[in-house]
Amino acid sequence: MNLSQLNALAARFAKLLAKHYEPGFGISPAAEAHDNFYRQVWARDFAHAAAHYFIRENPQAVEDSLSTIFRYQRADGALPLRVEKEYLILKLIPGLRAFARPAFILFEEKIQGRKERPVYTGQDFSFAEDTIPAVLMVACMYRGASERGRRFMETHQSACARAYAHFAKRCGPDGLISVSPGNVDWADSVTRGGKLGLLNVLWVRAAQSVQNEDGHVARMERALLDMFYERGGAFFRAAEGDSRLDTVATILGALFFLDARECVRVEETLKARMARPSGLGNFDPPYPARLIRTPSKLIGHGDYHNAYVWPWVSLQNIHVKIKIAQMHPEEAVREQYKKEAVDDLCDVAALFEDAGGAYEIFFPGTRKPADTSWYHPPRNFMASLAGFMSAHRKLLELGWLDERV
Repeated sequence: MNLSQLNALAARFAKLLAKHYEPGFGISPAAEAHDNFYRQVWARDFAHAAAHYFIRENPQAVEDSLSTIFRYQRADGALPLRVEKEYLILKLIPGLRAFARPAFILFEEKIQGRKERPVYTGQDFSFAEDTIPAVLMVACMYRGASERGRRFMETHQSACARAYAHFAKRCGPDGLISVSPGNVDWADSVTRGGKLGLLNVLWVRAAQSVQNEDGHVARMERALLDMFYERGGAFFRAAEGDSRLDTVATILGALFFLDARECVRVEETLKARMARPSGLGNFDPPYPARLIRTPSKLIGHGDYHNAYVWPWVSLQNIHVKIKIAQMHPEEAVREQYKKEAVDDLCDVAALFEDAGGAYEIFFPGTRKPADTSWYHPPRNFMASLAGFMSAHRKLLELGWLDERV
């Protein structure tokens, strides 16, 4: 795929991303009325898309999303994992999808007198724990991005402080968090608990953003690497005492906490263990069937997070390769990863073009969207779109895409 084709795809994706934003409400993972996650501001999905696209391209969308999330902060500092304008739980049940909006209008707007419904940990079978770290990370990014961002976050400084305190008080002496079993982070089709690699990677990064050079945060980082980074195998473990490779924890851990030389070792591990025809897999080995949540099994998506390929993960990994290409001391290694970063973007672009959309998930053994009779993934998923735009913009700014023409 040449530069003009990549640029045309990016232009198309920018128009699609604009559809994900509803003024006064925020940005949703999906933009079509028939899609799952339509008219839903999810804290984690918003944070990913804001960091990769909206902070730069549409600050108002960031402010509306943060305002919606902070509007429903509880007295104890907890934040909603999502705010919805139609019932997601009905959208996900075959045969009931058409009632998601009418039922919402009846029970929420007519009876409850509200146009939005906040959903917190413990509701709708959800026990997300990554909400606060994700929001704090993007809030700090937005604050540092512009004078407008700084002014906006000044008005929400108290909300951020209360959210941070709520999360921090649940941590142990090492500053890391241990959680009860449940669908605790983005891989919410898997029942996990204890000290999790990804959750603590996000939390330590959020603490760094909030506290800067605080000595306690430095100790948190050391504890994180000691507990979760498998130096011999060059990957981040899924959980304390678990030898399972967690791809997202590994990518973000490398991006945030490892130097360029160690990032090379991580990339070699991912190539050897996680490469699939449609991109990077999520866990190696996959979780056993007994730990897959029953709702996912019932709709035929037991592999939803466990084995399917999520394009945003592969796109996020491009940033690790850019880090290597910019910071590694050896020129040959820099050139290798510069080429790999460009090749990876072109491969994902071809994946989307061939599939007819930037789908949410793909089957791991083919390059086909993981569409089944029971579950239909959004065709243009916000994380896929924003991840592509971020990698494309960075490579374009570096001038590396020009050399491909």
